[in-house]
Amino acid sequence: MTKTNQNIIVIGGESTEEMKFMTPIDEYILSLTGNVNPTILYISTANGDEPIKTTEFIGKYKSAGCIVTQLAFFAPPFPRREYISSLIDQADIIYVAGGNTRAMLAIWREFGVISLLKEAWAKGKVLCGVSAGAICWFDYGHSDSGGAFALISGLGLLPGAICPHFNSEAGREVSFVEFIRHKGIHPAYAVDDGIALHFKNGKYHKTIRNDVLCNGYEIGTVSPHIKSLLSR
Repeated sequence: MTKTNQNIIVIGGESTEEMKFMTPIDEYILSLTGNVNPTILYISTANGDEPIKTTEFIGKYKSAGCIVTQLAFFAPPFPRREYISSLIDQADIIYVAGGNTRAMLAIWREFGVISLLKEAWAKGKVLCGVSAGAICWFDYGHSDSGGAFALISGLGLLPGAICPHFNSEAGREVSFVEFIRHKGIHPAYAVDDGIALHFKNGKYHKTIRNDVLCNGYEIGTVSPHIKSLLSR
């Protein structure tokens, strides 16, 4: 019996241009489906279903031949569990937007989304996302959604911890490395903007780059604490 591969792509951050136009990371995500016209579900909970970002996302992926659907919670008609389940079931790719991670996870718990996403992962649907949409898949994510940097619990589909925006937000690097050192978390990863990490069947598989000057990292509990994944 052929084993179902479980693919999760985590993106550290995007520029304004990367939000509007297809990038090498976007193309890589599409390639994992094996479909010419895959269906991609955009879950925009973390940004409050912000209309401009939604329009940009839909336009970008439609330009690549995708069928784009959206799971939205902040405008009527509000979704019932059956509708949420149907959207997730029909998707080849589930893409989670960035924004407030804590608020997103709270809403997902209330509406039963977490169990549905875990089922989608078990079925081999491609899971991906940026920032909040990257850290939600791990045991722990480095987030400022509570007003200060903290490690918060995610869905636990990937072991360890992840930090997005590693090169672009002041204090991220120092804070994350200290959390990992003091809590002894392993494995731990950090991702610059313009970088994605592909995890296949629960393990790091590949780095994908929009920006050749940026990188992904493995964070260790002993010195040197920061190691480039490209050097592995």
